[in-house]
Amino acid sequence: MGAHQPLGPAAIARTAAQIADSEGLEAVSMRRVAGDLGVSAMALYRHVAGRRELLLLMADAVRSPSMLPEGKHRWQDMLAHMADTLWQTFSAHPWLLGIVLSPRRLLNLAAPADVERLLSSLSAAGLTEDEGFDCLLGVSAAVIGTVSIAAAADPVPANPAPANPVAADSVPAGSRPQPGTPRLHGTDDYPRAERFSGRSVDYEFARQSLDYLVANFIRGIESTHNQTPDPSKDPGLRKEEHATAE
Repeated sequence: MGAHQPLGPAAIARTAAQIADSEGLEAVSMRRVAGDLGVSAMALYRHVAGRRELLLLMADAVRSPSMLPEGKHRWQDMLAHMADTLWQTFSAHPWLLGIVLSPRRLLNLAAPADVERLLSSLSAAGLTEDEGFDCLLGVSAAVIGTVSIAAAADPVPANPAPANPVAADSVPAGSRPQPGTPRLHGTDDYPRAERFSGRSVDYEFARQSLDYLVANFIRGIESTHNQTPDPSKDPGLRKEEHATAE
């Protein structure tokens, strides 16, 4: 280890995250991290109590400093940005799911300042505190669920964290079967179910589904609270526009 990079929790967490990025979370151990750093395992224990603490430090090392956009924004934009930031983080580091979803280790990747700011914005829009909690949990669950399915189907995505949402008109209509995908039994009389079972579940399609889900989640809240949606800021309308163009 060079003199410019002293051994400490941050350096240990970065090294562990690099191992997880390339080989998966199961490859991370105190002994392995120590080896990559060129020190003894005992040297690590002077800074990190054990693997459990190491996993939490790894999550801190890769999560975004803020889940929300800078400056003043509508709550709709804040929720959409939060979903995008979570997607970028989880798709770039799929092993993070194993930390966030582990028993007794459920993490909130959003900083307290972000949570306070978003809940305040939702409250100002007329939502109760419980409804605000539901919004945060709902968006987080949508991202975690969608990226979990994508990660299971495509463990090593070619482009895990696209900079922009996938436009609906860039995706061919219909399903895109994946080579070798087993055919679902008992679907002879259920053509839509058969097409669904043959659809490729990769990061590109998962992101499209997430965009659609989050956009309509936001539209539902707007409708419930009698707020007129802004079509120019609604990615959920892309599918409707594409269908109309056809």
